[in-house]
Amino acid sequence: MQPLRKDHVDYYKDLTNRKFNKQQDVVESEINKDAQVIVDKKGNTFAKELGLENKIKEMTKKVKKLKDFQNSKGSIEDQMIYDVNNLGDDIKDQFCRLSKVRKWNNTELEDLNINKEDDPISVIIKAIKDACYEEAEKFIRSKHKLYHALENKRERCLTILHTGSHIQPTLTELSKEMSSANIKLDIPTSLLALPSK
Repeated sequence: MQPLRKDHVDYYKDLTNRKFNKQQDVVESEINKDAQVIVDKKGNTFAKELGLENKIKEMTKKVKKLKDFQNSKGSIEDQMIYDVNNLGDDIKDQFCRLSKVRKWNNTELEDLNINKEDDPISVIIKAIKDACYEEAEKFIRSKHKLYHALENKRERCLTILHTGSHIQPTLTELSKEMSSANIKLDIPTSLLALPSK
């Protein structure tokens, strides 16, 4: 039997990593799609789950009121700006606290300036939907069996390659292990044939 040489190991190690990376991309795409489905179903109600729905409704009214009266400068406008800014700051503060606790990557509201935004509500809603997507993706990923199994199978394949065994049984085992992860490894039959004398 022909032993597995270093160049064989290097080649099949690279091939294994490429095949697993490709399969992992498929899984990541599936996770992304499934997380988006949850956002599509739950995204509009996520503000309620965060305890921000009433504040957003109230702010929506105040922003509308502000925009209706913005042409008439004076004390009414100043009070409305004050009310909107206070409510915007409350929403921003609560969202940012939740973002830190729930470890979201979302930082869109940290620099929210109600006075400079054309439509602060859309900025807030977008940040909430982005946070909803992050939580949905984490949830889908945590429950995704194949996602968690892929890294274990990759490790097993790399271990098979490093056993120092002969090429035929090594490639046979590698092929079996990869097929259990729905990855096809085409091995030329001449590599698996018994050596002729």
